[in-house]
Amino acid sequence: MTIHAGSAETSNASSPTSEPVAVLDPAAPARLGSAPTVTVVVCVYTERRWPQIVRAVHSVLAQDVPADQVVVVVDHNPALLERVCATFPELTVVPNAGPRGLSAARNTGVARATGEIVAFLDDDAEAEPDWLARLLPHYRDQQVLAVGGHAVPAWEEKRPRWLPPEFDWVVGCSFTGQPTEVTPVRNVIGCNMSFRRSVLNRTAGFDPALGRVGRTPVGCEETELCIRIRQLEPDGVVLYEPAARVRHRVTVDRTTWRYFRQRCFSEGRSKAVVARLVGSDAGLATERTYTRHTLPAGVRRGLRQVRAGDRAGLLRSGAIVAGLLVTAAGYVSAQAMRASQAVGKPDPRRAGPAPVRVLAVELSEGVPDIPDTGGPDGARYAAAQVLVRLHGEPLGLVDVALPAGGLTAPALTATIRDRLATAIDGHLHHDGLPTLDRLDTRPVGETVGTGSCPSRRPAAAHAPFVTVILPTCGRTPLFESTLDSLAALDYPHFEIVVVDNAPQVSDTARTIASRSAADPRFRYTSERRPGVAQARNRGLAEARGEIVAFADDDLVIDRGWLRNLVDGFTDDDVVGVTGHILARELDTPAQIWLEQYGGYGKGCQRRRFDRSGVTTLDAGDARRVDLPPRSLHPYLPGSYGSGANMAFRTDALRRLGAFDPRLRSGEDIDLLLRTVLAGHALTYEPGAITWHTHRRELRALRRTMYQYGVGLGTVLTKCLTSDPTARRELLRRLPRGIAYALRPGSAKNNRKQEGYPASLTVLELCGLALGPVYYAAAAARSGRSRR
Repeated sequence: MTIHAGSAETSNASSPTSEPVAVLDPAAPARLGSAPTVTVVVCVYTERRWPQIVRAVHSVLAQDVPADQVVVVVDHNPALLERVCATFPELTVVPNAGPRGLSAARNTGVARATGEIVAFLDDDAEAEPDWLARLLPHYRDQQVLAVGGHAVPAWEEKRPRWLPPEFDWVVGCSFTGQPTEVTPVRNVIGCNMSFRRSVLNRTAGFDPALGRVGRTPVGCEETELCIRIRQLEPDGVVLYEPAARVRHRVTVDRTTWRYFRQRCFSEGRSKAVVARLVGSDAGLATERTYTRHTLPAGVRRGLRQVRAGDRAGLLRSGAIVAGLLVTAAGYVSAQAMRASQAVGKPDPRRAGPAPVRVLAVELSEGVPDIPDTGGPDGARYAAAQVLVRLHGEPLGLVDVALPAGGLTAPALTATIRDRLATAIDGHLHHDGLPTLDRLDTRPVGETVGTGSCPSRRPAAAHAPFVTVILPTCGRTPLFESTLDSLAALDYPHFEIVVVDNAPQVSDTARTIASRSAADPRFRYTSERRPGVAQARNRGLAEARGEIVAFADDDLVIDRGWLRNLVDGFTDDDVVGVTGHILARELDTPAQIWLEQYGGYGKGCQRRRFDRSGVTTLDAGDARRVDLPPRSLHPYLPGSYGSGANMAFRTDALRRLGAFDPRLRSGEDIDLLLRTVLAGHALTYEPGAITWHTHRRELRALRRTMYQYGVGLGTVLTKCLTSDPTARRELLRRLPRGIAYALRPGSAKNNRKQEGYPASLTVLELCGLALGPVYYAAAAARSGRSRR
């Protein structure tokens, strides 16, 4: 890895202190009497920046007050070293004598410096001609240990409309919240700073454990150094001189959301390291002021700009919230890792809850023993998640601990009876069967008539024709299993339309051609425009069924899935039905944490959703749920179900406009929400079961949680911008929504157990805050495409 001298490193904020300091007139001549000598250090690392390097060096050579020495440090790049030596023979050009990275390169420059003052300029910055003339006079006061200046962004293209000025530190520049006049501060900005060389020597300079290496967007090395300097010299002063200006080039790659997120996350991790090295009071005092005052003011300003007609103000407000949350996520993850190491625990990225065995028990077939053996890598299962069914109908999920040696059938039976007695008796009563005085391990209801249980009746011959739409990119290892389970459905009249969203790879086409030759229910079509919304819309265009059902290509589908979905269309106003998605395995911490978050399943209780509220549909007894006065309904579309398991009346779905391809994610909950807001009804049918293999890796779970947040954020933004009624209702519910998202005891968070990573919650909230930005960008792209 190589050094990125033009880094974006900086602190989150600088604020005035109460210390007195003599501030000299910056307009006074610099070379009077005992004016100090100065060495300027420029660190470089790649020939890709050669034009910028030349401009940076020329700006130093063109100073009104000439530098006594200019040192160019080349970070482990022999070709670049030779080129700099040939181009600037009059300068001191040296290789980095330490490990790769900006901090070691700067220390090398300090070691070769001869000036009393050492000033640093990044290789992608250009100093104004009076830069040194503004910095140096302050060193006549012996209390002044360091002086930093102002960094103005020089955008390679236009400034992004979404980037708030409070976060210009992300691109290595000065930001809103910094002083506007000469002021003592905690630390200087890395691309425009200077120090007394004697102080740098006494403190051993920059910490190589911090700072940018190559293009990795990390920093905080100058923050930690300034704090150390002040601890060494309690009476000393670090000054900010806004008139000492440099123009810091901001390339296009630093104006993306991806870079913004990475930079904020890395900043949070770096702040955790700084807090550990120098203490949280010194390391985070300025950040607390910035978070409590500067950022809320920025959010309010953005909202005022929206009311004034500048819609980008909403994007900037969202970016402020998102940037804060991402930075906090980085800080929390670093602190958690440090804490686990301090007590001798394994790396939290690998530690977590023990594996959980997943199984289904059909009571009419008896209750089995549950062994604790056979876990991943030979581990034992510490618990089990049991789906309890009777005559195929799910009655509930039972979570039970597994003792050493496993759980016996009588013990499991007792647990099921204890927790699900009411549901079991209600099912038997509804079927016209006698209820049980007790439950044992023998089959339930085997010797009694079939009763009226829908799951035990054969499918009706007049069942509506259904089109099952299965989008795929052909890369999931479960694709063949999904196709097998679809072919085995017990529904009489249906077709399966496989939509190939990566037709440039011919594997899917060959697979479906082979299947359709033996089973004409399989059909193949393709959609070159990427995205699940585009693929589902293509399938809808090809559908011939009265009902369209949607599944994903990483599911194993229960035989009764389609029959139960169709049975959910109980009334004419019901235009959509969602089903139950259960975990196929819970072998890794990431899979277990997803279930604690809420997973994809919505429980074993039938429900009906409409504009006015929720109705439970237990055993044919419809009961209206009394919503609390401050309910968020109907703006919790995630509670309605998931796009991986749902069905719609085909004509109604087409009238609703199908899936919105502008949404980066959340196109399914957008459709569900639009359905309810349009005055239709949805039902949730827990008997329509599919089994999902959750991603096993924590990194994938982090992406998933972030995308969940983005999806909800884009959907709510769409409501705010396109529906005046929804806008008023959402804004009125905003405080409740924030409390619902953040409060540990809320229905959203109460399943998360001790050890659930806080970073996952933060990432979800980050995605939620960034939803407006994603939606605005997608809408802009869509507008350009139409034009």
